[in-house]
Amino acid sequence: MKKISLFALILVLSLAFMQAQNRSGGSRMTVEERAKSITTWMTTELELRDDQIVAVDSINLLFTKTQQILFQSANGDRDKIRESMSGLEKQKEEALAKVLSDKQLTTYKEKAAKLLEERRSRKN
Repeated sequence: MKKISLFALILVLSLAFMQAQNRSGGSRMTVEERAKSITTWMTTELELRDDQIVAVDSINLLFTKTQQILFQSANGDRDKIRESMSGLEKQKEEALAKVLSDKQLTTYKEKAAKLLEERRSRKN
């Protein structure tokens, strides 16, 4: 009986440990999921047309893949990441300017800046 109880306790603790590991590392979105999420947000917030959705989705996928590569190559160097991301964001805005109307681009910049501020305030 003691062996069964000990085995059950070890099993429960192991499952709890595995569940904790899944929460921290297993819930990250893939690059494709992140791009799709951004496109969905932009579709709603900017009222994109069907032809714009296709183009914006391609732009978001390209830039989320590039972003991932930058993060991996920076090896945790925050200054390098910040510098690279600034340039990347400018390139993304230039690409979006070719697809979005002036009003949509202005709205995108305003809402993206607001989201960034909200994210920063949550970290502090």
